[in-house]
Amino acid sequence: MKRIIVSAFALLLITVAAVAQDNNGRQRQRMNAQEMYGRMADRLAKQMKLEDDKADAFKVLYVDYQTTRSNAANPKGEDEKDEKVNLNKITDEEATVLINKQFAAQEAQLKVDKEYLPRFLEIITPAQAARVYVRRAGGMGGNEQGTRGGQGRQGGFGGPGGGGGFGGPEGF
Repeated sequence: MKRIIVSAFALLLITVAAVAQDNNGRQRQRMNAQEMYGRMADRLAKQMKLEDDKADAFKVLYVDYQTTRSNAANPKGEDEKDEKVNLNKITDEEATVLINKQFAAQEAQLKVDKEYLPRFLEIITPAQAARVYVRRAGGMGGNEQGTRGGQGRQGGFGGPGGGGGFGGPEGF
């Protein structure tokens, strides 16, 4: 009987430790995203040569914007990750659902983009705001001119040179 109680207690301790570790991992992921957005905001503020008070306001708004935009694209949150889909073995129905989910995420992000633009324009000029919005889009498969000594950057979800926005083969 003592062995059963000790075994059950040990199992309970292992379970509690695993749950705590998983929660710490999720918390680290959120912090890593916040840190990444903060570094991006710092870089943009320096490129735009913002004064200290404007730079501080911009950084706070930018981190909030990126966090909100990310959450809009993934309303399930970090607890529920979508399983990877093999696009070579996907049914028409599954493909339709996947495409519609992608469209919904893009629409949610566009809504956030439009909501935040007036807030950015209170701090920075339209030309500076273009760096926030156009640069982000350029990194998703388009050309990002004027970076790295004038070289453009191409790429996207489908691999070098572009590809589909669904992580599929080029030209999808």
